[in-house]
Amino acid sequence: MKITRYFLEIYNRFIILFLTWSLNFFVLFYYKEQIVYILGQHQEATFPYFISTSLTEIFFVYLKVSSFLAFYFAYLIIVIQLALFIIPGLYKYEYLIVRNFFLLSILLYIGTTFFTYKIFLPYCWKFFSSFQLKAEESLVSLHLEARIADYLSFFFETYFLLNAILHIFLIFLFLLYKITLNYILKYRKLFYLLFFIFATLMTPPDMISQIIVGIFFLVFFEIFLFSLFLSDEYKKGE
Repeated sequence: MKITRYFLEIYNRFIILFLTWSLNFFVLFYYKEQIVYILGQHQEATFPYFISTSLTEIFFVYLKVSSFLAFYFAYLIIVIQLALFIIPGLYKYEYLIVRNFFLLSILLYIGTTFFTYKIFLPYCWKFFSSFQLKAEESLVSLHLEARIADYLSFFFETYFLLNAILHIFLIFLFLLYKITLNYILKYRKLFYLLFFIFATLMTPPDMISQIIVGIFFLVFFEIFLFSLFLSDEYKKGE
């Protein structure tokens, strides 16, 4: 039966994904110290410094880091396996939509990695560590000693949150293709308001994060409108 073949194909693809994730996990766990060193470079020190407040904390942190990054490096395989399963049953126009979505998803995945690691987290570290106080400069001495579990949780949660927000926004843009350009331009201000409301709900409760995410939404939205304009002009030319 065809339905049996579909379930068998899904089972085989899950086996491929599980083996990929397992291989990634064991390789990453072997290089766990080097990974923590790379993730701690925002301290701008020769050797990043963290503390641990529990006997088992370091071990479970290594497991968490290896598990998260194993999924991160398996993402491309997940997208390929999902595409190979879906595409054979699509019409040509559906195939083009799915292909463009997957390509943009991969680009967003890579772009979010660069933004989180190179821009957002270094800025956060500089901003929050600037509140340290030295005894010779103030009445009290406050020194930051980052707990490794908290630091890496913040790193992973930030990356996951930005990825989720951008992918939701990407789906939103694909849905907007069904609406005419004039209609979108007419209610552009309403879309701006919705973007900042969504950014407020999805980001931590600080104004800087909300503004950054909101501006990203606006930039991608304007690029989307420009692409719609070019598409309309191209159709008129035809």
